[in-house]
Amino acid sequence: MFAPTYKLVWPDGKTEKTKLIATGKAGGAGEIFEIDHYPHHVAKIYHEETKPEQLKHYSQKIHWMVRNRPELPSLPPSVEHVVQLAWPVAEVYKGSAFVGFAMEKIDFERTIELDFLLTRRQAEQAGLTIDFGKLMAVAYNLSSIINTLHNKKIAVVDLKPMNIKVYKNELLISILDCDGFCIYADDFRSDAPQVTPEYLAPEFHAKVVDRPHNQDAFALATIIFRLLNYGIHPFVGISDVKLKYPTELAARIQHTLYAYGMKPHPGVRPVPASVHEAFPDSIRELFDRAFGWLPGARPGAYEWALITAQYANKSSGQMDVCVNGHVKFSEKQCPTCMREHILTHHHRNKSRLKAKLKAVPQKTIRHVHKTINRTHANPFQAALAQYQGPTINYSGNINLNRPNVSLATATVNALATEILWVIGMIITYWWLK
Repeated sequence: MFAPTYKLVWPDGKTEKTKLIATGKAGGAGEIFEIDHYPHHVAKIYHEETKPEQLKHYSQKIHWMVRNRPELPSLPPSVEHVVQLAWPVAEVYKGSAFVGFAMEKIDFERTIELDFLLTRRQAEQAGLTIDFGKLMAVAYNLSSIINTLHNKKIAVVDLKPMNIKVYKNELLISILDCDGFCIYADDFRSDAPQVTPEYLAPEFHAKVVDRPHNQDAFALATIIFRLLNYGIHPFVGISDVKLKYPTELAARIQHTLYAYGMKPHPGVRPVPASVHEAFPDSIRELFDRAFGWLPGARPGAYEWALITAQYANKSSGQMDVCVNGHVKFSEKQCPTCMREHILTHHHRNKSRLKAKLKAVPQKTIRHVHKTINRTHANPFQAALAQYQGPTINYSGNINLNRPNVSLATATVNALATEILWVIGMIITYWWLK
């Protein structure tokens, strides 16, 4: 059986026939193929069940993207084969039908998901040791790419760590799924309906994203906050008892329940593990603007790039080293030491709690043994001992100084207490076994 022949159409209009080799990798929209004679490229072929009207939209969008590739900042000559955008470079046809596009191949061996940097331990297991200087470099590189796209009137919209790769040695960024971007150029428009609620700006939870660059600004700030704060989302906090705190993260975003501002929120407190107080004031001010309701106050990618560049540049003097050798922000306490202190305190409290819980069954067993051996009064005996019914003296006179409660009532109450106690002992015995 002969493999089908495909046709590549390059930006200048030139065409050439080629063969595609299946990789077994696929996503929600299409399947990934190797391209014969193009080792540094791959093809994304949309699924056969894609609806005709959707495929037509993809065809128009890819046609525009192939001919309008953004000019990204130049990289040093020493950096080879770094793909910052999985951008369409050629259209792919099967016969006369549009089926997908070709893009530069990202070396997954050299990269890790940005999501891994949020936990640090995963990054180290993948071969990347993280410090706050490196995190600022990642934040700067991401901001720069987003700013370049916005200058071209292109927005990611569904910007999230899962769609971002980080080159482990260069700390450069690669953004995936570019065919899902929003284009709002003068000569072509294409919406991006796909969104992720935990990175969606408050104003777009109840309507479509009609200002895509504002959405990118919110998602970018959220990603940078999580990068610097060990994965903690800016809208995860501890609510005041008087506040009806939404259980869903999307609802907290919608109500702008941001707990990490320079001015404390009246109804939400930061989680204990947060190190936001170790961030520079200039960065905290950007976060405050990004996560508030003030119209037009949210910083864009350009402003984030300006601020993060100061800390990503080693010669700027904005970063130094603490007494324990951790990279930190100048004139601020060390966030790494702060985090280690928080975790040490947490583990110490956890160990104490475990010791107390471990002692509970032993105390219960001793209580049961004493009760069986009649060396410890059980609830039935205690209830009868506390009975305050009327007393009768030998002369037959009733003492009216005590409450007039019948012995029968007291006995019933004591028996009920005894039954509950026995049931509790049975459950405890079963649990201990």
